[in-house]
Amino acid sequence: MTVFEYKALNASGKVLEGTIEAVTPADVLAQLDRAGITPLSMRATNGAARNWRERLTPEPSPQDITGFTLDLAMLLKGGVTLNEALGILTQMETRRWLVKLIRQLHGGLAGGKSLSKVLVQHPKLFPPIYVKMVEVAEVSGRLEPALTSIAQERQRAERLRKRLIAAMAYPGFLAVAAIGVLVFVLLYIIPQFEGAIAGFRDRISPSALFVFRLSETLRANVDVAVGLVLVLLMAFLLVKQFSKGTAVWLELLSRLPFTRQAVTYHLTLTFCRTLEILLQNGVDISTTLRLIRGISPLRKTAGKLDAVITEVRSGKRLSQALAKETLLPSHVVQMLRVGEEAGDLGASAGRVATFYEAKLDSQLSRLTAVLGPVLMMGVSLLIGWLILSIMSALMSINDLLV
Repeated sequence: MTVFEYKALNASGKVLEGTIEAVTPADVLAQLDRAGITPLSMRATNGAARNWRERLTPEPSPQDITGFTLDLAMLLKGGVTLNEALGILTQMETRRWLVKLIRQLHGGLAGGKSLSKVLVQHPKLFPPIYVKMVEVAEVSGRLEPALTSIAQERQRAERLRKRLIAAMAYPGFLAVAAIGVLVFVLLYIIPQFEGAIAGFRDRISPSALFVFRLSETLRANVDVAVGLVLVLLMAFLLVKQFSKGTAVWLELLSRLPFTRQAVTYHLTLTFCRTLEILLQNGVDISTTLRLIRGISPLRKTAGKLDAVITEVRSGKRLSQALAKETLLPSHVVQMLRVGEEAGDLGASAGRVATFYEAKLDSQLSRLTAVLGPVLMMGVSLLIGWLILSIMSALMSINDLLV
């Protein structure tokens, strides 16, 4: 038996957390379903020890899963049965970790399970939204369009993620470069001039004296500085490994004045795009909101979604529930209300998502265009300050000698 940690919503919309002993993730879902609560996420906490070969075998990346989904959809569109399609993909694929996954899926289907029941055995690779869309598509006989829709949305999300990383990478590189230049100058350049100012420390300018003292302090505590850097690096890796690293960064960016608006655009885009995809693939509004709540990256957003879910479950329209919360901009709520009244909420959400995707791209371009030059100026000013401090100290000594 394996212990699974889970998060779920009860009938009133309250988030529940706990542990369940079960053999497979599917057994966990069955137990939660019998208890009348909707699962949001789960993970095994004491899985069986893996051998060295399994430890060295990487799990498929999100990009691998997206490619697998797109290939499977293309084969189904060509008239190949699901069982045959998985067999073909097993023969075509060369990456052993992905071949292993496809064989497991193929074996589950051969054992009489549906595709959604097989996918739920791999919660790390196939999130609840993916599984739910496949489950609904299997009932309606629209598996190929659903898989195509999933693959396209995952590709869009991956492009956005790369865009976000690229927007932050250049300013981050400049910040690291500035710190590196400062450390190099303090450790190797400043000591070359200490002999020249010996005996004249009380005569040089306070700015120059500060630079020399800072250099002395850093050289005397190099081991402490290196240890601090290693601790910060380890802390970053632990946060990334054991928590939602993306959520941590979004929490930080949502509080900074120059990135707050970009985060708002991102959250609005994610909500509306997910709403569109799920509704247009036949998922009911209550389940859709619970699944959106499961991927909510910020605590404050998750709390507001809980309130919206409760309102919708009590019989109110989505637009009415959203109007009571500051979850989305007011004009977005108005556009969703128009689509809701016209009976085409999914299409309306899609139009909003397309609009905000363009706004987010424009905002990221502006941030990159501004942050890059600003940080470059900061690096230049830092280097200039160090040079001027050293030169002023040497000129002061020269004046005293003359």
